[in-house]
Order: sequence, then C-alpha cells, then structure tokens
Amino acid sequence: MPLTKKVMILFEPDKYKKLELKARLHKKSVGALIRDTMEECAVPDDKISKKKRMEAARRIVSAEEKPVEWKEIEKLIEQGHAK
Repeated sequence: MPLTKKVMILFEPDKYKKLELKARLHKKSVGALIRDTMEECAVPDDKISKKKRMEAARRIVSAEEKPVEWKEIEKLIEQGHAK
C-alpha cells in the first residue's frame, strides 16, 4: 500500500540518535522502524480487544442467573441510598 499520510514527530537529539542506530542495525530507515514499531504496538491491541469483546459477549449470552425479586431490588436501592 502506498504511503499517503505524513506525521511530524519531534525527538530529543539523544533519542533520535538511538533510533538511527537501531534503524541502521535493522538495515531500514528511521521512518520504516517507526512504522514497524507502530504496527507491533497497535495491531496486537486490536486483536486483543476483539478477542476480549468476543469473550465478554459469550459470557453475557451464556449467563445463567436467577431473576431477582422486586422486594430484593427495593432493599438494595434503600441500602444504596443509606450510604
């Protein structure tokens, strides 16, 4: 996919030197190193989030709880207001 968006990031000189060194060690540009790092950080979060959402939905759908009587609900509301 062609690169079409541009971002400006400012670094302290010593941190930028570290980026340059790491990029050189991996035989890529600083920009490529930053893009690759972003992919490593952002993409797994998306996958985890989707996995967590699916698990939560499964738990909600499979929940088996006894219905609560209205008297019990009123009691819980009164306790909440008392605090």
